[in-house]
Amino acid sequence: MGFLIAVEGIDGAGKTTIAYYIRDILQKLGFKAEVLKEPSDSEYGKILKRWDRLDPQKELELFILDRKEDVARNILPRLEKCVTVIMDRYYYSSVAYQGALGIDPEKILRINEEFAPKPDLTILLDISPEIAVERIKKTRTLTKFEDIEYLRKVREIYLSLNSDEIRRVDASKSIEEVKEDCHILLLELLSSSSFWEFKLRWKFSNTIADN
Repeated sequence: MGFLIAVEGIDGAGKTTIAYYIRDILQKLGFKAEVLKEPSDSEYGKILKRWDRLDPQKELELFILDRKEDVARNILPRLEKCVTVIMDRYYYSSVAYQGALGIDPEKILRINEEFAPKPDLTILLDISPEIAVERIKKTRTLTKFEDIEYLRKVREIYLSLNSDEIRRVDASKSIEEVKEDCHILLLELLSSSSFWEFKLRWKFSNTIADN
């Protein structure tokens, strides 16, 4: 199996930049790695991208349906081929964002953990909503999810998450410093005992593919 790495955080934290940075590092090391983004391009994901206002419960249901399809069609098949998958948002986003709309975060987490594989590493890019919103305003118009008060609630839920694989990174630093911190976390993962099992599986899968 490949590694599953999730990059999480409120809007404006720099998730996409870091997700592709991690992919590039892994590819330079000779490993197969891909970035997948939520919501996906499934029919459920297209609805989520198209509609600006949805009932919170309906929105959560669509995210779960989209994620189930993404896990079955994209995430698991890649992991089984020893491809490391880097998620630009994953189920912790549902826990935080829909949780901030009044749905029980623990319930959201339980539902997702029933079908979605747990990440080997979750990088939580932590930044204050005020700084995040100022960053966003420099590039585009704010979306419904980018209200400061709402993002404060989202951030609180993110910071309350208690799981061994979640590692907080101060995303208010310069992008160079954030990349360095994430690089260190990636190296820690690659130096773990599970990495060597992954490396052997990766070499074995490549040997079979070449024959």
